[in-house]
Amino acid sequence: MVAFAEHLAEVHHSVVRAIEERDPALFASLYTDAGTLLTPDGRAVRGRGAIAEEFGNWLAAGLVKQTLEDVDLTVGDTVAVEEGIAIGEFAEGPEVRSNYIVVHVRQDGGSWLMHRDMWTHVGADVPAEVL
Repeated sequence: MVAFAEHLAEVHHSVVRAIEERDPALFASLYTDAGTLLTPDGRAVRGRGAIAEEFGNWLAAGLVKQTLEDVDLTVGDTVAVEEGIAIGEFAEGPEVRSNYIVVHVRQDGGSWLMHRDMWTHVGADVPAEVL
């Protein structure tokens, strides 16, 4: 569990860096080749290329920061589930709070990548570009 918690801290730092550096490719690199975002509007954004494009849309919508609260982990040998609350801050408008679940999968070399990422928005003030 300690090793995974350290990995998770690195992932969260990389997400922060991807936002700060406006780098969709960095964000997408945190996912498996078959990684999928399951968005609140029911879309399934599949693969790193599509994930990078989606993240670029969030940046264009004004995403400037993301923080996490109440992170809970369930860790197995090859699969880990992360659950918590994500708070997205945008250049204009209110912050967006989401309940989320991420499934991480251990790769053959021992590293972990996100495989499924699903969230729901809490509240109604959500930019259309991030639905």
